[in-house]
Amino acid sequence: MLTGAWTVVLTVVFAATGLYCVWRLAARRSQGHETVVDVSHVLMSPAMLVMLWWPMASTGKWAQIAVFGGLAVVFFRHLSGSDTVPERAGAMAHAAMSLGMVWMLVAMPLLMSGDAWTTLLSWAAVGLLAITAGWWLTHAARAAGHRVLCSCHAASCAGMATMLALMTPAI
Repeated sequence: MLTGAWTVVLTVVFAATGLYCVWRLAARRSQGHETVVDVSHVLMSPAMLVMLWWPMASTGKWAQIAVFGGLAVVFFRHLSGSDTVPERAGAMAHAAMSLGMVWMLVAMPLLMSGDAWTTLLSWAAVGLLAITAGWWLTHAARAAGHRVLCSCHAASCAGMATMLALMTPAI
């Protein structure tokens, strides 16, 4: 379990992003594929909070892996129907976040064992999540009218990258 300021910061990040997407769903701010995106954040936020506060909890681990793996497939499938580069990049970013979630669920016990391959793969996932967070921040600066939503995605992704980095041993 992480302790100190990181626990507080990550709790705020995941609670805020989850609540924002709950609000979007309740206010019907999202339509079509955006609904899937919001639902994925609503599911991911409490899963991250459970991982943060009860890292050894295995309740529903395989169900979560199935859900987030399924969401990754949905986001990859959305690529074929995307017309613009930002839409495609957004689908890839959400697929990366979903796969990052799957990796965190699978890797947590493996990271405790100190296997070199697990450590290397985790650092690669941290890098991918950090790059994805950077993409969302860049998109937030360019996408008038979607800045809050893109910032929400960036915060969620950066929170995931930070948490995985804090869980992963140094190389």
